[in-house]
Amino acid sequence: SLRKASGRVLATDLASKVDDPRFDNSAMDGWAVRVGDCTQKDTRLRIVGTSQPGGVTSPPVSSGEACRIMTGAPMPLGADAIVMIEDSEDQEGTVRVLGKARPNFIRRKGENLIEGHIALHTGMQMGPAEISLAATMGHGELEVVSPPRIAVISTGDELVQPGLSLTEGEIYESNSFGLASMIEKMGGEAVRFDSVHDNLEGLRESLDSAAESCDAILTSGGVSMGQWDLVRRLMEEEGEPVFWKIKLRPGGPPLFGTWNGVPLFGLPGNPVSSHVVFIALVAPWISHCMGADPELGPKLADQVRVKLADPMKGAPGKLCMRRIKIEAGEDGLIASVHTHQGSGNIHSMVAHNGLTLLPPGTDAEAGDTIDALWCR
Repeated sequence: SLRKASGRVLATDLASKVDDPRFDNSAMDGWAVRVGDCTQKDTRLRIVGTSQPGGVTSPPVSSGEACRIMTGAPMPLGADAIVMIEDSEDQEGTVRVLGKARPNFIRRKGENLIEGHIALHTGMQMGPAEISLAATMGHGELEVVSPPRIAVISTGDELVQPGLSLTEGEIYESNSFGLASMIEKMGGEAVRFDSVHDNLEGLRESLDSAAESCDAILTSGGVSMGQWDLVRRLMEEEGEPVFWKIKLRPGGPPLFGTWNGVPLFGLPGNPVSSHVVFIALVAPWISHCMGADPELGPKLADQVRVKLADPMKGAPGKLCMRRIKIEAGEDGLIASVHTHQGSGNIHSMVAHNGLTLLPPGTDAEAGDTIDALWCR
């Protein structure tokens, strides 16, 4: 139904079942008149009735007559102009038109949409405007793509659920909440699992359960080169890894493969790195899985050109996606840095709204124009 369509991706084109507007109607509250009667200022016309939305058919307007009309009401036969209330005076059975009438303020039948016109297309993500348009076109039910169910599993002995008390060496688990939110923003269905301690048996059990019930798996943490990076170890020993590490900063050590035949993305444990890798790798994959339109479908960022207010240092051999604040300037978009760039500083993702796309080994000076992602 329309009420449940928000964020979903259309599986078929939608054509309008009606003209929009369905009939000529008034864009203002006022008086429906004939232009020929009001070629001079200060004209008096006899009031013959009222036209209101959803009401009975109003009487036709002949020469010397006017019909009171509400916004959205059908134009009476014979009338070809609307005089606004503020440009008139109601005088007991007659109306005094203070100025000249012009053929304005009339919404013509079909000027927005003609019946049969395809206005919503396969692969579009349904937002508030798209849902409203679908309703305007007469569609009460929509055929949408089934959202992928994606498991989200954070790993680490130090993780504690928010709201509980912390002891020495513990931190609040945050990545799964951010990742789940991005999945849902992309139109997917996020399934959060309890965080897993650093042991192979518990991790294996969670991955098996996720593979049975979900279409894909996201893990957070455990993919680097440390002794307790068990996601990578388990994937290498029992899964089917496809790649490990990419030339990206932050977020260099993600892995991708399958577990029991189900796609698995292993994201870094640092919160900024997990967000950046999701934007760079996981979001496009989700969009592709849903057959979404590259431009009209779900996405987390738009590529733009920005002028730097601050110098930017690149990363040797890696695409550099530094956090930036993008704002409108006199000559276009301006990008600046407001917090430190540590990959553990999730606050920097809130203080900024964009990411640089600095090519490997490229430094940029203040005043340079570069490619960037404007995150939304």
